[in-house]
Amino acid sequence: MKREFKKIMMTMLLVTASAAPALAAENYVKEGVNGTANITVTLTGVKDVTGNIQAGLYNSANGYNKGGTVRGARVDVVADTVIITYSDLPDGDYAIKLFHDVDGDGKMNANLFGMPTEPFAFSNNAVGKMGPAKWKDAKFTVSGGETAHAMKLN
Repeated sequence: MKREFKKIMMTMLLVTASAAPALAAENYVKEGVNGTANITVTLTGVKDVTGNIQAGLYNSANGYNKGGTVRGARVDVVADTVIITYSDLPDGDYAIKLFHDVDGDGKMNANLFGMPTEPFAFSNNAVGKMGPAKWKDAKFTVSGGETAHAMKLN
Protein backbone atom coordinates (compact mmCIF):
# COMPACT_ATOMS: atom_id res chain seq x y z
CA MET A 1 0.00 0.00 0.00
CA LYS A 2 2.83 2.40 0.88
CA ARG A 3 4.51 1.69 -2.46
CA GLU A 4 1.27 2.34 -4.39
CA PHE A 5 0.64 5.56 -2.43
CA LYS A 6 4.18 6.75 -3.09
CA LYS A 7 3.81 5.98 -6.80
CA ILE A 8 0.51 7.92 -6.99
CA MET A 9 1.92 10.90 -5.09
CA MET A 10 5.06 11.01 -7.22
CA THR A 11 2.85 10.93 -10.33
CA MET A 12 0.92 13.85 -8.87
CA LEU A 13 4.13 15.74 -8.23
CA LEU A 14 5.40 15.13 -11.75
CA VAL A 15 2.10 16.07 -13.38
CA THR A 16 1.71 19.20 -11.27
CA ALA A 17 5.31 20.24 -11.63
CA SER A 18 5.39 19.43 -15.34
CA ALA A 19 4.20 22.95 -16.03
CA ALA A 20 7.04 24.47 -14.01
CA PRO A 21 9.63 24.82 -16.81
CA ALA A 22 7.09 26.62 -18.95
CA LEU A 23 6.19 28.95 -16.12
CA ALA A 24 9.33 31.04 -16.05
CA ALA A 25 7.28 34.02 -17.19
CA GLU A 26 4.19 35.31 -15.39
CA ASN A 27 1.92 33.51 -17.83
CA TYR A 28 2.55 30.83 -20.41
CA VAL A 29 0.13 30.64 -23.34
CA LYS A 30 -0.07 27.59 -25.57
CA GLU A 31 -0.37 28.63 -29.23
CA GLY A 32 -3.76 28.24 -30.82
CA VAL A 33 -5.69 28.29 -27.55
CA ASN A 34 -7.42 31.66 -27.66
CA GLY A 35 -10.95 32.90 -27.08
CA THR A 36 -12.86 35.57 -25.22
CA ALA A 37 -13.25 34.09 -21.74
CA ASN A 38 -11.20 35.00 -18.67
CA ILE A 39 -10.70 33.15 -15.38
CA THR A 40 -9.68 34.98 -12.22
CA VAL A 41 -8.58 32.65 -9.45
CA THR A 42 -8.50 33.89 -5.86
CA LEU A 43 -6.25 31.62 -3.81
CA THR A 44 -6.51 31.75 -0.02
CA GLY A 45 -4.89 29.77 2.76
CA VAL A 46 -1.36 31.04 2.08
CA LYS A 47 0.52 30.64 5.36
CA ASP A 48 4.05 31.60 4.28
CA VAL A 49 4.42 34.87 2.39
CA THR A 50 7.43 33.68 0.42
CA GLY A 51 8.20 31.87 -2.83
CA ASN A 52 5.63 31.62 -5.60
CA ILE A 53 2.50 29.84 -6.73
CA GLN A 54 2.92 27.60 -9.76
CA ALA A 55 -0.34 26.76 -11.47
CA GLY A 56 -1.39 24.75 -14.49
CA LEU A 57 -4.68 25.18 -16.35
CA TYR A 58 -6.00 22.11 -18.18
CA ASN A 59 -8.84 21.74 -20.70
CA SER A 60 -9.21 17.95 -20.90
CA ALA A 61 -9.04 14.88 -18.69
CA ASN A 62 -6.12 13.60 -20.76
CA GLY A 63 -4.13 16.82 -20.32
CA TYR A 64 -5.02 17.00 -16.63
CA ASN A 65 -3.86 13.44 -16.01
CA LYS A 66 -0.72 13.61 -18.14
CA GLY A 67 0.50 17.17 -17.57
CA GLY A 68 -0.65 18.85 -20.79
CA THR A 69 -1.31 22.39 -19.62
CA VAL A 70 -3.16 24.87 -21.78
CA ARG A 71 -1.86 27.78 -19.74
CA GLY A 72 0.49 28.09 -16.84
CA ALA A 73 1.26 30.80 -14.35
CA ARG A 74 3.88 31.58 -11.77
CA VAL A 75 2.92 34.32 -9.35
CA ASP A 76 5.14 35.63 -6.56
CA VAL A 77 3.57 35.37 -3.11
CA VAL A 78 3.48 38.82 -1.51
CA ALA A 79 0.35 38.43 0.67
CA ASP A 80 -1.84 35.73 2.19
CA THR A 81 -4.16 35.87 -0.83
CA VAL A 82 -2.91 35.37 -4.40
CA ILE A 83 -4.73 36.30 -7.61
CA ILE A 84 -4.07 34.35 -10.82
CA THR A 85 -5.62 35.42 -14.12
CA TYR A 86 -5.98 33.41 -17.30
CA SER A 87 -7.14 35.52 -20.26
CA ASP A 88 -8.48 34.99 -23.76
CA LEU A 89 -9.65 31.39 -23.34
CA PRO A 90 -12.15 29.52 -25.50
CA ASP A 91 -15.36 28.35 -23.81
CA GLY A 92 -15.14 24.87 -22.34
CA ASP A 93 -14.30 22.78 -19.32
CA TYR A 94 -11.15 23.55 -17.33
CA ALA A 95 -9.38 22.42 -14.18
CA ILE A 96 -6.47 23.85 -12.22
CA LYS A 97 -3.64 22.20 -10.28
CA LEU A 98 -1.31 24.40 -8.31
CA PHE A 99 1.23 24.35 -5.55
CA HIS A 100 2.97 26.89 -3.33
CA ASP A 101 6.68 26.68 -4.08
CA VAL A 102 7.55 27.99 -0.64
CA ASP A 103 11.32 27.71 -1.06
CA GLY A 104 11.31 28.94 -4.67
CA ASP A 105 13.27 25.97 -6.00
CA GLY A 106 10.88 25.44 -8.93
CA LYS A 107 9.58 22.05 -7.84
CA MET A 108 7.03 20.57 -5.49
CA ASN A 109 8.98 19.01 -2.65
CA ALA A 110 8.01 15.72 -1.03
CA ASN A 111 9.06 13.64 1.95
CA LEU A 112 10.57 10.15 1.77
CA PHE A 113 7.11 8.61 1.35
CA GLY A 114 6.26 10.85 -1.61
CA MET A 115 3.87 13.03 0.38
CA PRO A 116 4.00 16.69 -0.68
CA THR A 117 5.70 18.94 1.85
CA GLU A 118 4.55 22.12 0.13
CA PRO A 119 0.90 23.24 0.03
CA PHE A 120 -1.18 22.44 -3.06
CA ALA A 121 -4.74 22.79 -4.32
CA PHE A 122 -7.09 21.69 -7.07
CA SER A 123 -9.93 23.66 -8.62
CA ASN A 124 -13.33 23.31 -6.93
CA ASN A 125 -11.22 22.61 -3.83
CA ALA A 126 -11.41 18.99 -4.95
CA VAL A 127 -9.59 16.50 -2.77
CA GLY A 128 -7.72 13.48 -4.04
CA LYS A 129 -7.81 10.05 -2.46
CA MET A 130 -4.33 8.58 -2.42
CA GLY A 131 -3.28 10.95 -5.21
CA PRO A 132 -4.44 14.03 -7.09
CA ALA A 133 -8.09 15.01 -7.34
CA LYS A 134 -9.93 13.50 -10.30
CA TRP A 135 -10.70 15.59 -13.41
CA LYS A 136 -14.46 15.11 -12.90
CA ASP A 137 -14.18 16.65 -9.40
CA ALA A 138 -11.84 19.50 -10.35
CA LYS A 139 -13.38 20.61 -13.67
CA PHE A 140 -15.55 23.67 -14.08
CA THR A 141 -17.17 25.24 -17.12
CA VAL A 142 -16.23 28.57 -18.64
CA SER A 143 -18.67 30.23 -20.99
CA GLY A 144 -17.56 33.64 -22.27
CA GLY A 145 -16.90 36.73 -20.20
CA GLU A 146 -15.44 36.61 -16.72
CA THR A 147 -15.34 33.54 -14.49
CA ALA A 148 -14.34 33.91 -10.83
CA HIS A 149 -12.92 30.83 -9.18
CA ALA A 150 -11.95 30.48 -5.50
CA MET A 151 -9.37 27.98 -4.29
CA LYS A 152 -7.81 27.24 -0.92
CA LEU A 153 -4.38 25.72 -0.30
CA ASN A 154 -4.27 22.42 1.60
